[in-house]
Amino acid sequence: MNCYKCGSVLGSGRLCLRCGADVTIYKKIVRISNSCYNAGLEKAKVRDLTGAAELLGKSLQFDKKNIPARNLLGLVYYEMGEIVEALSQWVISKNFQPEENPADEYLGRVQGNKSDLERMNQAIKKFNQALDYIRHDGEDLAIIQLKGVIGQHPRFLKAYQLLALLYIKEGDYSKANKILKRALQQDKGNTYCQKYVREIRGKISKPKKQVSYMEQEMSQQAAEDVIVPAYREKPRVLHLLLGLATGIAVCACTYFFLLAPAIEREENNRWNQTAISYNEKIEQKDSEISSLNSSVTDLQSQVDTMKKEMEQYTGENGTITNYDRLLTALNCYMSEDWGNLASAFADIHREQVESQAFGTVYDFLKNFMDSGGVVEKIFQNGMELYNNYKYNDAMQIFETCVELDPQFDAGIFYIGMCYENTRRDSEAAAYFKRIVDEFPQSQYYQQANSRIR
Repeated sequence: MNCYKCGSVLGSGRLCLRCGADVTIYKKIVRISNSCYNAGLEKAKVRDLTGAAELLGKSLQFDKKNIPARNLLGLVYYEMGEIVEALSQWVISKNFQPEENPADEYLGRVQGNKSDLERMNQAIKKFNQALDYIRHDGEDLAIIQLKGVIGQHPRFLKAYQLLALLYIKEGDYSKANKILKRALQQDKGNTYCQKYVREIRGKISKPKKQVSYMEQEMSQQAAEDVIVPAYREKPRVLHLLLGLATGIAVCACTYFFLLAPAIEREENNRWNQTAISYNEKIEQKDSEISSLNSSVTDLQSQVDTMKKEMEQYTGENGTITNYDRLLTALNCYMSEDWGNLASAFADIHREQVESQAFGTVYDFLKNFMDSGGVVEKIFQNGMELYNNYKYNDAMQIFETCVELDPQFDAGIFYIGMCYENTRRDSEAAAYFKRIVDEFPQSQYYQQANSRIR
């Protein structure tokens, strides 16, 4: 544990051995933060992601520089499908600890796999489109969209929750239960999914026992198999023929005048209902096709927008790239590498990053550059080479000084001196003449004037 004031390693006492600061409360805060981190780690091991996220958030409330807690929180968000939140936590972690930070590996894996990143972005867009369908009473389209989201991004818990809610609204509790079980396999402590499971408990209907065809036939035969004994007198032949002819005539009349028209009407009604049903389905499909075509256009527009937004983070001049450039410039400043500091600072695009902490560091380096401090530092390095007779190397450094500050007369004069010492008098005279023409008040005016006469 290091002192919050001077950064030295703390002992077991209540005071810092180096600066004398009272670290009693600070030690308690760090212990509480570490305790929350350990509890969150245990929950993450058993895939209680919601509980782990809550405990890790509390850990960072006590100590925002708890790097293991912040990195683990990013991993938990990533497992929950919250890719943007995960990247944010890892970028913040990297700012607090630029060196030997596992966040570098996590960022590299996510940003290096462009296909997975694009797939997740598409899933998020589909999820937003499903929300828009629901707002406009398009639950059927929303269900189709959410199934595609889960197929593209199986860890996106919000998609599982929304799809389960839609199934519950439609009364399809069995499908809702399956979706919720899949979500709880990823996050056992998800309170929303547990609440939905309790809501539909008891509403899932059990399948009724089906009666086989043979059992139905046997039951019907038992009901109809009734034998009625009868005794008939043997009819005469003439009476039998008349009765047969009369029966045939009655049956024919009954069929043609009563049964046939009824059967025809029933058949016509059935075909009319079938035609109406097919027309309704065709109209519904046409509407769905039109809606899907409109959705494709909207999705393409959203894809273009998302690509532009991702370019702001991962592009050549994106946020993460500018953070890396600022860290490089800051390392050059700390190691007094003045030559590389100037080139590294020139590559930073301040307008691409809105962070206040980024702006503070950038303004500090800019004030240092504008004050001429870096030019003086680079010039001193050049003078050391010049005094050691390394004129060509010194000339390059003096030229860098003049590029940074065209009015830096010392750099102009010593470029001429380097040319003179390497026996290139004509080129040296041009720089001495520039001192005489442009800097009459310079301390090098007399020396330069004497060399061009």
